[in-house]
Amino acid sequence: MSVEIRNGAPGDLAAIVALDPATGIAERRHDYLSKALAGFGGSSVKVLVLDGQIAGFAVMSEFFGHPFLERIATAENRRRAGVASALMTHIEMAIDDDRMFVSTNESNEVMRTLLAARNYKVSGVVENLDPGDPELFFVIFKTDIDAAIEAAR
Repeated sequence: MSVEIRNGAPGDLAAIVALDPATGIAERRHDYLSKALAGFGGSSVKVLVLDGQIAGFAVMSEFFGHPFLERIATAENRRRAGVASALMTHIEMAIDDDRMFVSTNESNEVMRTLLAARNYKVSGVVENLDPGDPELFFVIFKTDIDAAIEAAR
Protein backbone atom coordinates (compact mmCIF):
# COMPACT_ATOMS: atom_id res chain seq x y z
CA MET A 1 0.00 0.00 0.00
CA SER A 2 1.43 3.36 -1.01
CA VAL A 3 0.39 6.59 0.69
CA GLU A 4 1.35 10.09 -0.44
CA ILE A 5 0.21 13.51 0.69
CA ARG A 6 0.90 16.21 -1.87
CA ASN A 7 -0.31 19.55 -3.13
CA GLY A 8 -3.43 19.31 -5.21
CA ALA A 9 -3.26 20.33 -8.86
CA PRO A 10 -5.93 21.46 -11.34
CA GLY A 11 -5.78 17.99 -12.92
CA ASP A 12 -7.09 16.54 -9.63
CA LEU A 13 -10.39 18.42 -9.89
CA ALA A 14 -12.52 15.56 -11.27
CA ALA A 15 -11.31 13.10 -8.62
CA ILE A 16 -11.84 15.62 -5.81
CA VAL A 17 -15.32 16.61 -7.01
CA ALA A 18 -16.24 12.91 -7.25
CA LEU A 19 -15.44 12.26 -3.60
CA ASP A 20 -16.87 15.47 -2.11
CA PRO A 21 -20.36 14.66 -0.79
CA ALA A 22 -21.43 18.32 -0.95
CA THR A 23 -20.78 18.70 -4.68
CA GLY A 24 -24.18 17.27 -5.57
CA ILE A 25 -25.91 19.54 -3.06
CA ALA A 26 -24.16 22.81 -3.92
CA GLU A 27 -23.43 23.47 -7.57
CA ARG A 28 -21.04 26.25 -6.53
CA ARG A 29 -18.77 23.60 -4.94
CA HIS A 30 -17.21 22.71 -8.32
CA ASP A 31 -16.17 26.33 -8.91
CA TYR A 32 -14.98 26.65 -5.30
CA LEU A 33 -12.76 23.57 -5.61
CA SER A 34 -11.46 24.66 -9.01
CA LYS A 35 -10.47 28.06 -7.62
CA ALA A 36 -8.86 26.49 -4.53
CA LEU A 37 -6.76 24.18 -6.70
CA ALA A 38 -5.64 27.22 -8.71
CA GLY A 39 -4.59 29.01 -5.50
CA PHE A 40 -7.28 31.68 -5.79
CA GLY A 41 -7.30 34.01 -2.78
CA GLY A 42 -4.30 32.27 -1.24
CA SER A 43 -6.08 28.92 -0.92
CA SER A 44 -4.25 25.64 -1.22
CA VAL A 45 -5.34 22.02 -1.46
CA LYS A 46 -3.66 18.95 -0.03
CA VAL A 47 -4.60 15.52 -1.35
CA LEU A 48 -3.95 12.12 0.18
CA VAL A 49 -3.26 9.56 -2.53
CA LEU A 50 -3.70 5.92 -1.56
CA ASP A 51 -2.53 3.30 -4.05
CA GLY A 52 -2.69 5.84 -6.87
CA GLN A 53 -6.21 7.10 -6.07
CA ILE A 54 -7.14 10.32 -4.29
CA ALA A 55 -8.70 9.17 -1.00
CA GLY A 56 -9.15 12.58 0.60
CA PHE A 57 -8.45 16.27 0.32
CA ALA A 58 -8.22 19.38 2.48
CA VAL A 59 -8.66 23.02 1.47
CA MET A 60 -6.61 25.55 3.42
CA SER A 61 -6.93 29.33 3.47
CA GLU A 62 -6.65 32.15 6.01
CA PHE A 63 -9.02 33.29 8.73
CA PHE A 64 -8.14 36.67 10.25
CA GLY A 65 -4.51 36.10 9.28
CA HIS A 66 -4.30 32.55 10.68
CA PRO A 67 -4.34 29.19 8.87
CA PHE A 68 -7.89 27.93 8.34
CA LEU A 69 -8.95 24.44 7.33
CA GLU A 70 -11.95 25.30 5.16
CA ARG A 71 -12.92 21.87 3.95
CA ILE A 72 -11.82 18.29 4.42
CA ALA A 73 -13.42 15.25 2.80
CA THR A 74 -12.66 11.55 2.51
CA ALA A 75 -13.75 9.12 -0.20
CA GLU A 76 -16.78 7.17 0.99
CA ASN A 77 -14.96 3.83 0.76
CA ARG A 78 -12.04 5.20 2.85
CA ARG A 79 -13.98 6.76 5.73
CA ARG A 80 -12.97 5.78 9.27
CA ALA A 81 -9.60 4.63 7.94
CA GLY A 82 -7.46 7.55 9.14
CA VAL A 83 -7.43 9.58 5.91
CA ALA A 84 -8.72 12.82 7.49
CA SER A 85 -6.45 12.34 10.51
CA ALA A 86 -3.42 11.88 8.27
CA LEU A 87 -4.27 15.01 6.28
CA MET A 88 -4.80 17.01 9.47
CA THR A 89 -1.53 15.79 10.99
CA HIS A 90 0.31 16.77 7.82
CA ILE A 91 -1.26 20.23 7.83
CA GLU A 92 -0.81 20.80 11.56
CA MET A 93 2.86 19.89 11.45
CA ALA A 94 3.44 22.37 8.63
CA ILE A 95 1.76 25.42 10.14
CA ASP A 96 4.10 28.27 10.95
CA ASP A 97 1.62 30.24 13.02
CA ASP A 98 0.73 30.04 16.70
CA ARG A 99 -2.76 28.66 15.96
CA MET A 100 -5.03 27.15 13.31
CA PHE A 101 -8.79 27.38 12.90
CA VAL A 102 -11.36 25.01 11.43
CA SER A 103 -15.14 25.05 11.23
CA THR A 104 -17.91 22.53 10.77
CA ASN A 105 -21.67 22.37 11.02
CA GLU A 106 -23.06 21.55 14.44
CA SER A 107 -24.74 18.50 12.86
CA ASN A 108 -21.39 17.04 11.68
CA GLU A 109 -20.75 14.75 14.63
CA VAL A 110 -17.99 12.85 12.84
CA MET A 111 -15.93 16.02 12.36
CA ARG A 112 -16.70 17.30 15.84
CA THR A 113 -15.53 13.97 17.31
CA LEU A 114 -12.33 14.13 15.24
CA LEU A 115 -11.62 17.69 16.39
CA ALA A 116 -12.24 16.83 20.05
CA ALA A 117 -9.89 13.84 19.79
CA ARG A 118 -7.23 16.15 18.36
CA ASN A 119 -7.67 18.67 21.23
CA TYR A 120 -9.33 21.44 19.22
CA LYS A 121 -11.31 23.89 21.34
CA VAL A 122 -14.59 25.59 20.42
CA SER A 123 -13.86 29.17 19.49
CA GLY A 124 -17.21 30.53 18.30
CA VAL A 125 -20.49 30.03 16.47
CA VAL A 126 -21.97 31.60 13.35
CA GLU A 127 -25.69 31.30 12.76
CA ASN A 128 -27.56 31.40 9.44
CA LEU A 129 -24.93 30.01 7.08
CA ASP A 130 -26.98 26.82 6.86
CA PRO A 131 -30.38 27.60 8.39
CA GLY A 132 -31.01 25.51 11.49
CA ASP A 133 -27.44 24.12 11.53
CA PRO A 134 -24.98 26.58 13.12
CA GLU A 135 -21.34 26.67 12.00
CA LEU A 136 -19.00 25.93 14.90
CA PHE A 137 -15.47 27.32 14.81
CA PHE A 138 -12.58 25.55 16.52
CA VAL A 139 -8.97 26.46 17.24
CA ILE A 140 -5.82 24.53 18.06
CA PHE A 141 -2.67 26.22 19.29
CA LYS A 142 0.79 25.30 18.02
CA THR A 143 1.86 24.56 21.61
CA ASP A 144 -0.87 21.87 21.81
CA ILE A 145 0.24 20.39 18.47
CA ASP A 146 3.86 20.32 19.64
CA ALA A 147 2.87 18.72 22.96
CA ALA A 148 0.90 15.99 21.13
CA ILE A 149 3.87 15.26 18.88
CA GLU A 150 6.18 15.04 21.88
CA ALA A 151 3.76 12.76 23.77
CA ALA A 152 3.57 10.42 20.77
CA ARG A 153 7.34 9.87 20.79
